[in-house]
Amino acid sequence: MKLKLQIQSLILRPWRLAIMLVILAFVFVFGRLFLFSILGLLLFIGVVKAYITQKKSYLGFLIPTVLVILISGIYFIVDYYHVRDYIVDHSPLDLELVFDGTYEGTGQGLRGPIKVSTTIQDSKITDIVILQHQEMITALDGLKEQIIDKNSLDLDIVPATIHGSIEAASGYLEAVTNALWKGVPEKPEYSLITRIIHFFVKFRFDMTTWNALAILFCIVLVFDYTLQPVLVKGTGQALNCYNCQTCVGVCPVKIVDGEPYPMTMILAARLGDYEKVKYLSKFCVACSRCAGKCPVGDSGPSIAAAANAYYLKEKKRKKAIAAG
Repeated sequence: MKLKLQIQSLILRPWRLAIMLVILAFVFVFGRLFLFSILGLLLFIGVVKAYITQKKSYLGFLIPTVLVILISGIYFIVDYYHVRDYIVDHSPLDLELVFDGTYEGTGQGLRGPIKVSTTIQDSKITDIVILQHQEMITALDGLKEQIIDKNSLDLDIVPATIHGSIEAASGYLEAVTNALWKGVPEKPEYSLITRIIHFFVKFRFDMTTWNALAILFCIVLVFDYTLQPVLVKGTGQALNCYNCQTCVGVCPVKIVDGEPYPMTMILAARLGDYEKVKYLSKFCVACSRCAGKCPVGDSGPSIAAAANAYYLKEKKRKKAIAAG
């Protein structure tokens, strides 16, 4: 029974939001650190809330987790800057250090990652092949010839067409440089732990990232608030309400606490605020005039009854879990 109740709780809003945060973090690379930070903050708030409301202490789990994160963070910083300092001290890369071969590398362009394959023979760059990019057509034209002609990574390559940009050119040069660094055996490598941590803490601090996060936040809220009444039997009709207030005009109550009634009750059910629905339902006289006049047939009493039934069911579920 307890396992069944815990499985049922996975469709509740906190779990849904956590799952969506994880999905977004893996898909949206440049906002990953921020999204995982939000997830960690929500988990911490949940632990504190559980202690206050249910007197359950998760310190036995929380303290070791924080210690592991702290130690891992220190290790990551030390190992990351050990490799980073080596690269900085040996930049620009001396091509005499690079073994012959073909290497792949990635750099950040204006519109996304730029991936190239670079071939070096006898300390000379002989070929550069673009494997992936999201720049404008011809944006990277002419950059390959500039690098091969100079046979150096210590130069400012200039976009050859009007479709190019400084950011795209810099990303292209970064990709070539990162590729050739793989041919330097003396260069220290990041440990597996550092690579894993780096995967989870990626972030790009610019307006594009923040704007994208704001848009994703709005999408998640709209999706979640739409999903809520779909998951609660009997409240799905609340999605049809488009705030015309026809129900308010025919309702004998009309206003409760300064808000239009029963429209506010219907909207509360749509948003999943069932405690507010329970409070507002006390004022309903069950005349069903709202259902008779509503352009889409929404019934205030019907929605309130379904929302109240779910609210009481959730209270019992929480008590059962708390009781063990």
